[in-house]
Amino acid sequence: EGIFLLGFGFVDNSQPWYVALIVLLCFSIFVQMSEGTSYGIVPFMNPKQLACTSALVGAGGNLGAVIALWCFYKPLGPINTLLPFKVHGIYVLVLALTSPAFY
Repeated sequence: EGIFLLGFGFVDNSQPWYVALIVLLCFSIFVQMSEGTSYGIVPFMNPKQLACTSALVGAGGNLGAVIALWCFYKPLGPINTLLPFKVHGIYVLVLALTSPAFY
């Protein structure tokens, strides 16, 4: 996911439009797979807290989108329109590489 987001940040106007479309489709596939893993673990949580877990997992994506907008896209967009995608892609890669430490 992070690799394709970073790759999307490097697609500029000098490349054909279908390059951006291919990278965006690959990014979307990986996003859907990662969301599926998040939603897939909800039924295996504590049955007494299932509603709370479902609400946190469901709202987490929306909160993450708002945080990404205010941290990456609003401040960095006026500098360079592709820079927020690059910074966000690196952020996703770094956090993905630290996930084995949580296990």
